[in-house]
Amino acid sequence: MYHNDIMFALMRERAREMRAEGDAARAGRAARRAREYWADRMPVPGRARRSRAASGRGGAAPAR
Repeated sequence: MYHNDIMFALMRERAREMRAEGDAARAGRAARRAREYWADRMPVPGRARRSRAASGRGGAAPAR
């Protein structure tokens, strides 16, 4: 194997490792931002709104 072939293989391997590292960092950043986004929008446990009984009538007055 010639010197340039060895160097090409080493740089290809290093570039692959750096790409994988960058992908993992971006995925981690996206996951953290998603957790922060939903943490701001989710209700606090114990302070949730009461759920209404689903009558299927769209909030019409009670039947007599």
